[in-house]
This record gives sequence, structure tokens and C-alpha cells, in this order.
Amino acid sequence: MTSKLDLQQKDSRGKDLVDEAVFNIFNGYLQPESTISAAQVAGAISKLTPEPAGADKTLGDGYFFGLWKSIIRVAEQIPHDHPGQHKLVSVMRELTLLPDTGITVWDTCRLWIDLPILGPAIREHLNGPGRSDVEEEQARLNKAWVRFHAFSARLIGAGVVDYQNQIIWMLREALEEENNPPKSSALDRDLMTAAMYIEYAGPIMVESLAANPEPELSDQLRRMLKGGSLFRDTTGLRLERWSFWRKRFREEAEKASTEEAKYIALRAARLMDVWSETRLKGKGEDD
Repeated sequence: MTSKLDLQQKDSRGKDLVDEAVFNIFNGYLQPESTISAAQVAGAISKLTPEPAGADKTLGDGYFFGLWKSIIRVAEQIPHDHPGQHKLVSVMRELTLLPDTGITVWDTCRLWIDLPILGPAIREHLNGPGRSDVEEEQARLNKAWVRFHAFSARLIGAGVVDYQNQIIWMLREALEEENNPPKSSALDRDLMTAAMYIEYAGPIMVESLAANPEPELSDQLRRMLKGGSLFRDTTGLRLERWSFWRKRFREEAEKASTEEAKYIALRAARLMDVWSETRLKGKGEDD
């Protein structure tokens, strides 16, 4: 039986984590027993949007930064494998399906099909994870970080957004660098974060590799997607890098401090094995 979510609108100091109106919409919908549809929730969210001033049909970005921040903070409270994560992503997809309003943000971002300012809001959040000298608080921050990335990976996997560069950045951080000591909570966090992108956005990566195993990249992309200190061979999403990640998931799994982190990392490696055999065989993928 799926567990009920204990979502919090305020933090331990009484400050708002999530906008109250947004929280009230999601708190009921995300519960296992809810019969509210994702389309209904998207409609309710859309009604919170302020009206443009004047006749120019444009809105500032402040409201949208706040909206996405609230939704991200809801996602941070949902375990990565809880159905609530899928329901949250379903609302994001339904938002893109709402009728064209004619309203834009930053002149070019259409409301709602382009989910205005979501990309910048997510990139801003990538500056985490939070840090604390209190072990219990750091554990909470680490858990929230993994859950945020599960949500982001699910958005990519569902085709709601196209943030494939982000996948490479997070796998590079966990698997192409040696930033964390063995048997540490930081290693577990980064390893599980990387695994979220295999679990929930892996099929997008595999299809991209199968269609174009040797992509041509601009100089800018080559710099953005270069390898970490442990992987200097190539840049971008390529078969050599895929093979390296498969190997590293297994290596790092043996350094994990919890059975959960080890299991999730080994599961990611196994998923990659299966896709390599079924989708990438004959494309140049080794072993």
C-alpha cells in the first residue's frame, strides 16, 4: 500500500517553504487516495497567475520563479519512487497542454506551453545541495537533493523538458570526479543523484545514443560537456562515456555507506547493461 505523504508548507522556523495557495492545491492531489486529476490541478495552478498590466500581454518573471520554487520544494518532500513524483510530473505536462493565452514572459516564453522560467529556476537550484554542520539536518538536505533530481529526471524522461546537458553534468559530478571519501553520506547522495537520471531519463539518453552515437558539437557545447578529471577521452554524450559510467556505477556502489545507495547504483548499472545489449549493440558500444 502506498504511504500517505506528510507534506510541509513551512520549515522548522515557521517560514514558508511552499506558497500557501500552491501547497493547498498539491497537498490533497498528491495523496494516494486522491481522485483529483492532473488536468484539474493544472487548471487550478493557472488561475493563480496574475493578469498582465496594460495591453502588452507580457508578465514579469518574479511570479514564475516563485511558482517553480514552490513546486520544487514539494518535489523535495516526495520519495523518488513514490507515485506522488509521477503525479507531480503529470501536472507539469498538463500545464503545457493548456490553451494558448497569448501571454509571454521574457518576450519569447509562451504561457503555458513553454513553462516560462522553469529552466532558469532549475539551474538556480543546481547550486545545491545545502550544507549543514548538524548531521540530522545534512541527512534531510541530502534526501531533498536526490528527490529534486528524481523530479528533474522524470520531467526529462516524460518529454516535458529537454535538459539533456543536465544529465551529463550530474553524472560527471558523481562518476568522473573523486570528490567524496568512501563510505560517506556525500558519496551516497551524489551516487544516488546520478542514478536518478538513469532510472527516470535513461531511455531518452539511450535513444539519443542509438540515433547519433558520435554527435558533432559546437565549441561551446564541447566546453560545457567536457569530461571530469577521471574521464578525458571525449565530450558530450557518447558511447565511450556511457561505458565508463556503467563501470563507475559498479565501482562506486562498493564504496557506498548504505545498502540503499549500493542497490540504486547497481540497479542503474544493470539498466545500462540491458539497454547496451538491446538498443546499442552494433553501434560501437564495447563489451
